[in-house]
Amino acid sequence: EGEFQMEIEMNGLNEPVLISSSHKMILGGRFLELKQKGKMMGMDYESIYTIGYNTIDSTISMTTITNMGTGTLALQGEWNENTKTATLYGKLTNPVSKQSINVRQTLEFTDDNTIIIQSFDQEEDKPEKKTVEYKFVRL
Repeated sequence: EGEFQMEIEMNGLNEPVLISSSHKMILGGRFLELKQKGKMMGMDYESIYTIGYNTIDSTISMTTITNMGTGTLALQGEWNENTKTATLYGKLTNPVSKQSINVRQTLEFTDDNTIIIQSFDQEEDKPEKKTVEYKFVRL
């Protein structure tokens, strides 16, 4: 929990974007909510991540919504205690082609003050490529 700075490194950006991020436990401490607000590419940007551990099937889930679109990215995967990293999988729809995009994200809690999310996309028969990295550092 607390106040963080989110650094976004994304294909197409000349330099990283810095955005404020507020993190808190919600729903009785069951989920971690990360709320971002700032400017990206000259536009107002807001997003909300929700991260949780499913005690029934022992998986990690993460949802992401932003004001840049109307879709919800829902990912689910396994936690690796040794690396403190979850590998999550889900699907997006390409807004131009309407084709499905396979998404893999890694969610790493490097220490109490740093979270790194890396996103990789794979479309049709093309190889997977890294598309964005989010680094959250406690202020």
